[in-house]
Amino acid sequence: MTREAVVEGFEHFITDAIETTVAEFSVARAVQNGSRGATGAAVDRLLKNSETLHKRVVQPELNAYRRQTLSQFHVVLDCVEAGETIDDNRSKILSTGGVAESIRTDISQERRERVMTQLLDHHRGLGNAVEPLLASPKSEFWAAARSALNRKEAERLVSEHFAFADPLRQNRDAFEMLTTIDISAVLGGLATVLPSSTIEVEYTDEAVRAMYRAQQSVIQSATSEVDHRFE
Repeated sequence: MTREAVVEGFEHFITDAIETTVAEFSVARAVQNGSRGATGAAVDRLLKNSETLHKRVVQPELNAYRRQTLSQFHVVLDCVEAGETIDDNRSKILSTGGVAESIRTDISQERRERVMTQLLDHHRGLGNAVEPLLASPKSEFWAAARSALNRKEAERLVSEHFAFADPLRQNRDAFEMLTTIDISAVLGGLATVLPSSTIEVEYTDEAVRAMYRAQQSVIQSATSEVDHRFE
């Protein structure tokens, strides 16, 4: 199986996950629960323009996450193809993705190392899981999966390695996702009556909730595909 086919299959699942996360993400919940130092008037006006906020803030943030995740997957594939270990490429893998940069700066170094190790373990498992697919002569993702894996291995690929939100959920208190919203970009001229031109929103809880819902949806869909392919 060509590398391009593996990437195409992975990209399909990531795209589905991002689209579902976008649909699940509640701007109102994030702004109401995560606004820092904002006046009630600013929050109220943003909530009245949640559709614009979703388009200008949420979608760009998640599109950036998608690009980072795909770039990170390429680094993992580089390791597999070169016969290198994930640990040998620790720094590059963590810096390419968007999750490690959200680790809180105020946790202990020991805790930080444990969280980063768990992130690396996830990528190590993914690399090990796709290695047989890279060796398959098939040129389509599921055809390669069927030729290289048995049913249980395919089920494990889906249930364990598509669980992209698990490291975040299992270490929720170790992460902090922040964004600064340019109020004028969302409200236009209405922003001139507000005391501040920006508002900081901490949206970790809502992101993890939406990503987990997306994870469940993607795994369910992929599991159905396994059932179909491995009849």
